[in-house]
Amino acid sequence: MYCIDLTTAILLKAFVSESVSSLVGWVGTGFYLLAYLLVSFNKVKANKPAYHVLNILGALGLIIHAVYMNDGPNLICNLAWLSIAVIAIIAIFLEKLNKIK
Repeated sequence: MYCIDLTTAILLKAFVSESVSSLVGWVGTGFYLLAYLLVSFNKVKANKPAYHVLNILGALGLIIHAVYMNDGPNLICNLAWLSIAVIAIIAIFLEKLNKIK
């Protein structure tokens, strides 16, 4: 049983090789680790967009790899991570807009 639409997986595999998918996944992992490192050492703040952009980039890389590998748990986890980061950025900008008013 497939965790994603079979057509999506076939299309992705038609345009992306396994090595490219793996590279994209590793780059995504790098973005996650960089975000965690920077926030842990107070180089970026969790309430600033830069931290969440790094998490979005990480999630996108790992989502592409998860789809390619048909890895359902990894896909769901990174879709959730992506959603949280996007919602956080929206909340940050809405808070800034409210301060301007």
